[in-house]
Amino acid sequence: MFAEDLLAELRREGFSVASVGTYVRRIAGRVVGRLPGNAELVRSVAATALLVFTIQFAAALLLSWAFDRRLGVAFLIASSAILLVTSFWLLFHIGLVRAASDGRPLRRVPFPVAITMLRLVSIPAIVLLIHERQWPVVVWLFVASASTDVLDGVLARAFHSETRIGSVLDPLTDIAFNSSVFIAVAQAGEMAWWVVGLMLVRYALLVLGTFYLYVFVGPVRIQPTAFGKLTGVVTTVLVGLLLLGLAVWSEAIRHRLREVFEVGLGILAFATIIQVIFIGLANKKLLGPPPVEAELPGKVVGDVRWPRR
Repeated sequence: MFAEDLLAELRREGFSVASVGTYVRRIAGRVVGRLPGNAELVRSVAATALLVFTIQFAAALLLSWAFDRRLGVAFLIASSAILLVTSFWLLFHIGLVRAASDGRPLRRVPFPVAITMLRLVSIPAIVLLIHERQWPVVVWLFVASASTDVLDGVLARAFHSETRIGSVLDPLTDIAFNSSVFIAVAQAGEMAWWVVGLMLVRYALLVLGTFYLYVFVGPVRIQPTAFGKLTGVVTTVLVGLLLLGLAVWSEAIRHRLREVFEVGLGILAFATIIQVIFIGLANKKLLGPPPVEAELPGKVVGDVRWPRR
């Protein structure tokens, strides 16, 4: 993702200012050089972005009509900014738009990736609706997002369209969506901030830890563990039930049960933090300095895989 051969040189040179500048120039040159040779794929990225924007615009009209004009405008601005950043991110990583099975380059953006993009740009809608305490609508939107999270993976496997770019974009989208929901619910006063803090620490360890390992140690591949998948599913179910409860519970029931959900979510977050830290440290101690010549299968460290000799 960051051009491993260039990163290897950067590590050998000790990340000096001059070497970092050379790395940035060379990787930018590679990105620009790839675009003319992937003209059809570039057009596909633009067409996918236009399709997603059309859906966004329709959703903004619906929000304006059903709730308030400011909600529709705020959603359209925020989701368009996210779509713009995501589209440029895809173009920057156009070399990763390859089949995961055999590494062959693709000419079009796969449908599962488009679904993931749609889930990403839906984040402002659910955040705005949580702030407005429109809990019934929030529940439906949360269920729809969780369904698309499952759907993109099912479609990718069913049509053999699993891609390297999808394996990176999908977990990043999950983290962005879940973090936004947790923060928004806490801001609405319906979840303790200590729970949100634990969840954010979990996600920070996964994202920043993977980034650190990739840049400063060696190539890693995002590979969810069985434990990580299970805790993710349970977390999604608990959050969905909590949102459903906010839509249908009375004030008395909400007061009695909310703390139980908070403790359950906190325990799940704490368990995954411990897993990532201890398994990561154990593998680092066993592996020592990893090789940089090739990306090899490795042991599981949290939600990533290390290269192994």
